[in-house]
Amino acid sequence: MSTYDTILYEKRGKVALVTMNRPEMMNALEAALAQDLVSAVRAAATDDEIGSIVLTGTGRSFSSGGDLSRLMEGFALLEGRRWMQEGYSQLLELTRIKKPVIAAVNGYAVGAGFSLAMLCDLIYAADTAKFGQAFIKIGAIPDCGSLYFLPRLVGLQKAKELVFTGVNIDAAEAHRIGIVNRVLPAAELLEETIAMGQQLAEGPAVALGLAKEILNKSSNLNLGEVMDLEIYAQSLCLQTEDHKEGVIAFLEKRKPIFKGQ
Repeated sequence: MSTYDTILYEKRGKVALVTMNRPEMMNALEAALAQDLVSAVRAAATDDEIGSIVLTGTGRSFSSGGDLSRLMEGFALLEGRRWMQEGYSQLLELTRIKKPVIAAVNGYAVGAGFSLAMLCDLIYAADTAKFGQAFIKIGAIPDCGSLYFLPRLVGLQKAKELVFTGVNIDAAEAHRIGIVNRVLPAAELLEETIAMGQQLAEGPAVALGLAKEILNKSSNLNLGEVMDLEIYAQSLCLQTEDHKEGVIAFLEKRKPIFKGQ
């Protein structure tokens, strides 16, 4: 188990469990926590024993978003721009790494905490979880990718409603409108999310990584461009040992044993 000041990091089989651990601050994304989070994700991304990452929080919050105590200090214009740019370059690590990342939203995911969940590849939520674009309540716009991901998940009109009102919605509503993949009883959230992480970690790593990369780019590409990427990626997949194993296992009517090669 690796040691960090603001998060807990442990391996559960082939899954890296990253837990934001500042419950007294509702896991607000202050500088130290954000840096530890990115450091842990990078460690998991380069660890050959890890095939997926599960991100969650302690206490009653997944993450309450930005550090309001820092915002209270105020920023000069260029200082604020640099602060945001540094945070963005760190959080985008979640979309760049090849391994699947699953958010296990255990409580409140509001403001940048909501954005953080959407930066993950899948979102599992406790039935007690709440989601909210709270930025408008402090005279700010959604950030950390919310204005990109939210309309793509729920449509433009619904995204405007959530952004303009800043209202919190429960996990059931988040699932209904396409934000959340699964809603689970709170007591089962972590176990079920880690089980999915383990399932993905045992999958064909090259194919999963390439599929993630193309899916994340697809919204900004036309059909021909996506198909060109598919051709390139598939030609790589066809050379892998995992592809050969998958074909043989299918013909032999058994579960494939992938090795990530």
